[in-house]
Amino acid sequence: MKMEHRTSYAVDAARKRLDQIGAVILVGSGKGGVGKSMISSAIALTLSSQGRRTGLLDIDLHGASIPEYLDLKPPLRSGENGLEPKRLGKLRVMSIAFFAGDNPVPVRGVEKEDLIAHLMALTNWGELDYLIVDLPPGMGDELLSAFSLFAHKCRLLLVTTPSKYSFNVVSLMCKLAARERVPLAGVVLNMSYMLIGRRRTYPLGRVDRSLLEKAIGARLVTEVPLEPRINQRRFQEVLKGNSELTKAIRDLTKTLLKA
Repeated sequence: MKMEHRTSYAVDAARKRLDQIGAVILVGSGKGGVGKSMISSAIALTLSSQGRRTGLLDIDLHGASIPEYLDLKPPLRSGENGLEPKRLGKLRVMSIAFFAGDNPVPVRGVEKEDLIAHLMALTNWGELDYLIVDLPPGMGDELLSAFSLFAHKCRLLLVTTPSKYSFNVVSLMCKLAARERVPLAGVVLNMSYMLIGRRRTYPLGRVDRSLLEKAIGARLVTEVPLEPRINQRRFQEVLKGNSELTKAIRDLTKTLLKA
């Protein structure tokens, strides 16, 4: 009963924060290893670079990777209006990793809902045009908590790779979103191809657009290339210039803004 009270209080406080946020884009896949956090980070960085007030919330409680992508480290600073999110230029970022560091976060059941609500409620986001939420893999408590918390102003962007095994899981995520009445922003085909010289090559085979959309049940928004430099350079540097990855993310962002 005590936990229910705390969770309810945190949810109410989180929704007050949401009153200052224009739109929420949830980025998920239902599984790990598809580059969901890379897509989340890239969208947030691109929106911020275009002058839009943008926040990035990482709610992967057991394997947060957003801080690594963006090279952000604890500690957090507390202010009059709550915890101050980390800043990367004008982008505002919050993650459970800023609290846990290199330690595991063994939470279960209602504690997950409680933790996500508190993370949102305690963060001084200020006024935002967009909040990008990096969802954890799986379709359990964290996902359902996010759907419930952000329901009134969110859309779900699905991420998959060119693999039938990924399609199968992402299609389940699509069905769950429909059941929970969460509108879809579409699906991103990540790691679709590599650019060698000026020629595209498809290491995992070329995917037929209509077959993908039929298998998953969502509209294909864009294809994003496999970019080996992500493991070799700072992510922000990889996104600069006019690379194939940068162009794909810009196209994706334009589509999200039109929806």
